[in-house]
Amino acid sequence: MLTSTKVPTSKFKRSAIAGAAATQIGLKHVSYKARKAFSAKDSTSKDTMQSQQQHEEQIGELVFTVLSQLRGTAIKLSQLLSMETDILPETIRKKLKSACHEVPPINRALVRKQLVQELGSTPKQLFKEFDSEAFSAASIGQVHRALSFDGKKLAVKVQYPGIGATIDSDLKMLEKLFWLLAKTTNNMPKKQVITLLLTEMKNRLTEEINYKIEASNLSWFQQAMKLDGIVIPRVEQKLSSARVLSMQMLTGQPIDQWLADKPNQQQRNELGQKLFDFFWYCALTLKKIHADPHPGNFLVLTDGQLGVIDFGCVRSLSDDFVYSFTAMLPKIVDSYIFGKNIEALFSSYQALKFIDQSVDFITFESEILPDLNRYGQWLGQAYKHKSFDFNKKTPCPGKPDNVSGGAIKFLSGMYNEQPCFDRAHLGLMNLLTQLGANINTDYLRFISAKSSQQEPLPNKEAL
Repeated sequence: MLTSTKVPTSKFKRSAIAGAAATQIGLKHVSYKARKAFSAKDSTSKDTMQSQQQHEEQIGELVFTVLSQLRGTAIKLSQLLSMETDILPETIRKKLKSACHEVPPINRALVRKQLVQELGSTPKQLFKEFDSEAFSAASIGQVHRALSFDGKKLAVKVQYPGIGATIDSDLKMLEKLFWLLAKTTNNMPKKQVITLLLTEMKNRLTEEINYKIEASNLSWFQQAMKLDGIVIPRVEQKLSSARVLSMQMLTGQPIDQWLADKPNQQQRNELGQKLFDFFWYCALTLKKIHADPHPGNFLVLTDGQLGVIDFGCVRSLSDDFVYSFTAMLPKIVDSYIFGKNIEALFSSYQALKFIDQSVDFITFESEILPDLNRYGQWLGQAYKHKSFDFNKKTPCPGKPDNVSGGAIKFLSGMYNEQPCFDRAHLGLMNLLTQLGANINTDYLRFISAKSSQQEPLPNKEAL
C-alpha cells in the first residue's frame, strides 16, 4: 500500500495540479475534435460511438488522476461522482470508482498528533489499549482498534489532517472540470443541475468532516430505529471530538467477507431483507437516510444481526419528496414494465422537478422516454410485485449511452435530496443483487401516516 503522510492543502499546489489536468483535458478535446472532423466522412455510427467512448475514457483517466493526487475530499468526490448514473457517462464513472479503493493511510506519528490536538492527551493516556495501525482506511479518515479503561472495545475513527481546508478549493476545481467535460461530451446535463449537484456535495461533505455531527447522527438513529435485527454502535462522547470519533466496536464481517464463506440461500434472504427494510424504514418512516451505501458500511454480526456503521453522510427527506418519489414508483412499473399510463409518469417526473413544466407530453414521449426505457425497466423490475428474486436482477444500465445526449438535455433539476437518495437506493439494489436475495419488496408497508395524508398511494396489488 502507498504511504502518504499528508493531504496537500496549499491552494497553490492544489490549483497547480488541477490546472495541469484542465490543460490536458482541453488539449485532448481539441485533438479529438480534429480527428473526428478528419474522419467524419468515412466513419459509421458505430465507429463514432467507439471513438466517443475512447475519448471519455481518456478524460475519465485525467479526472481520476487529479482527484487521486489531491486526496482528501477529492477522493470522497470521486466516490460520490462514480455513483451518479444519470449525470456522468459510464466510462468516466468507472474510472472514478477505482479511486475510492486507493486511499493510503497516515502514519502513527500523525495519528498521535491528531489525538493530542483533538482530545488533549496521548493514546496511552486516553485508552487502555490503542492499535496505532489502522484496520480500515477511507476517504477522509481511518479507523483504529482500541480498548477503553472500563473495558469497552472501541473503533476509533481519526480524520486525516487538513481535510476541512480542501472542500471549497476541490469543489471549485471540480466545477471547472465539469464545464470542460460538458465541452467534451454531449451526455451532460444543464448548468443548473450541475450546480445543484455540487451544492449538495458541499453540504454533505461539510457535515461529514465534522465528527460531532456523525456522533449526533449515530445517537439519533440508535434512539429512532425500531426495526428488529439492526444494530447501530454507541458513541463514547468523552473520547470524541470534531475530528476523532470513538464508538462501540461491532464484531462481525463486512458483506464481501461474509459472502466468501458461501452462506446458504436462506441466510442471503434474511440479510437481504434486513438491508431492504432498513433503507425503506429510514426513508418512509424516519424521513432520514444513511446515504453512504458502501458495502463496507454494513456488517453481518456474529449473532446474525445487521450492523450499520459510518453515519457521516446522512440526509433528511422532506415530506414532499418522500410522497412524490413513492407515488412515482408504481408509475415507473406501469410505464416501463407494462407500457401503460405514460401520462401519469410524465406528471410524476414534473412533480419531482426532473422535467420543466415547459416540456410537453409529445416531446416527453418521443425524445425522453426512449432514452430512459432501459433504466426505467431496471428500476421498476424489483417493484413489479410484492416480492423479487435478485438472482434475476439485471445490471444497472447507468446513464443512456446515446451520443446525441437525448434525455439528459431535458433534465432541468430535482429535489435537493434526490442525489443522496438515488445513491443510497442504487447501493441497496447493488447489495441485494450481490447477495442474490429473494425478499419481500413491498416498501409501502413502511409509509408513515403523515405521508399518506396527501392522497392515497397506489396499491401494489393492483400492479
